Parts: sequence; structure tokens; C-alpha cells
Amino acid sequence: MQRTIVIGNISLDHIHRPGHPPVRQLGGAALHLAVAAARAGLPVAPAAAIGSDLTRLTGDPRLPALDWTLLHHAPGPTAAFTIYYDEAGTVTAVDTAYGTAEHLTAHALRLIDSHPQATFHVSCRRPLRIRDVLQALTARGCSFSLDFHLPSAPQLIPAATPWLHRAATVFVNAEEHTLLTQTAGPRPCPEVVVTDGPRPARVLLYGRTLPPATPPAVPTVRQITGAGDTLAGTYLAHRARHVSPAIALTRAVQAASRHTAQTPLPLPAPS
Repeated sequence: MQRTIVIGNISLDHIHRPGHPPVRQLGGAALHLAVAAARAGLPVAPAAAIGSDLTRLTGDPRLPALDWTLLHHAPGPTAAFTIYYDEAGTVTAVDTAYGTAEHLTAHALRLIDSHPQATFHVSCRRPLRIRDVLQALTARGCSFSLDFHLPSAPQLIPAATPWLHRAATVFVNAEEHTLLTQTAGPRPCPEVVVTDGPRPARVLLYGRTLPPATPPAVPTVRQITGAGDTLAGTYLAHRARHVSPAIALTRAVQAASRHTAQTPLPLPAPS
């Protein structure tokens, strides 16, 4: 199975949820997605820019075996995000300190240039320059998939629209799907996966909606951050093995539910 390169942030997150004490944890879409994909059997390499405060990350025994060779180590602090949720589990605000993530676009463009035959997944988050990355992927003829994040989706979905039809799969939540449809029409790419928290997820193939998959109930939700990325990574891993979209979605929502029941990865990563 071909390796997938995951372009996105690995970060130090500070999570605020109503009724829960604040939590500091390892995070970032590239980390959550890559971990889920690896656990589902997909060879995956996170392509992120990290600082000296995460030098021990690659030896963290809590993580599955990942290909760490495409990390970019830069001077300065790793990206840090303070994320606020409401009672429904929706992100209401994000405070950002991009740190070494400012180097991510240049690093991604180098990787695309040197790995034109690779499969890529792009987590569309600031400060990544989406237009530059998608233009390079398309020019090189690379296979790629995308996901978005609600706080930046109103800006990044329109920026990505000229290249959406070239994506194999786009992952969005329900609100992002509304933005996607308004911006790019009902068939932006061959395959769109739409999530909605604990409610049923669905796949649209060329605009045709497949039967939804309902996530199993979780007695105790210990974390919300990373659930969507876990779903996306698991889905991509099963689709890479030519599992049908319906079965891949069922397995993906199950993995996302298991993720919410797990304890977050606290900081710092142990030596």
C-alpha cells in the first residue's frame, strides 16, 4: 500500500470545555489523522514543522509506528492552539501561536516537488497557504484529499475551490458542508464525507448520498479534539485498501467514537 504524506500541524493544545478542567495535550490535525491512519493499517508520514519543544515526539511510546522522516525541525516553539468548545462540542474560538508552523508551506512545497508520485492529505488550516499547496499538487498530478476546520473554513474553502474537483475526497462537518455547497456547488469533488459530531455521518459520491453511519454511544467522553481527524484517517486507510465507502465510513465513525473515550495525550511527551 502506498504511503500517504499528511501535510498539517502538530501542536501543543490547551483545551477548554464547559464543565471540565482545562487540558494541555499533544494535538494537531496531522498528528491525529496520521495516528488513526496508521492504526488502521495505512503507511503514513506526517509532514509538519515542529520546534525544539517536541524533539522527543518521534520516540513517544504512546504513538503507533509512524514514518517521521518528513518532519521539519525548525528553531522556535511548536505551534500552540487554545481551543474553546461550547456545551454541544462545537468550537467557539481558537487562540493561536503559530510558531514553527509558519515554515509549513515552504516545507510542503519542497515535499510535493520531491515526491510527485506520492499520495497526499492536506489538513487545511492556517497558516498553511492553501492556494500555493493545491496549485503545486495539481501541477504535479498528485493524488490528494483534503479536510477543513470550521474556524478557518469561511476563508479556506473559497481559497481551495479552484482545485476541489481534483481532490479524491474532501472531509467536512455539517456547517462546513453548507459553506462548501454554497461556494463550490453540490458536487465539488468525487467523494465528500460529512460528519456531525455524535450524529450520523454520511458520504456523498458525485452528489449521491449513501446511507448514513451512526457513531456508537460513548458512556464517558474524555476528549473531543481530534475526533474528526481520527475519522478521516481511518476512512482513508480503509479506502486505500479498496473497502467500499459505506463500510469505510462505518469503521471510521467507530474509530472516532473510541477516540473520544480515550484519555488525551498529556504534555510533555515522556522520554
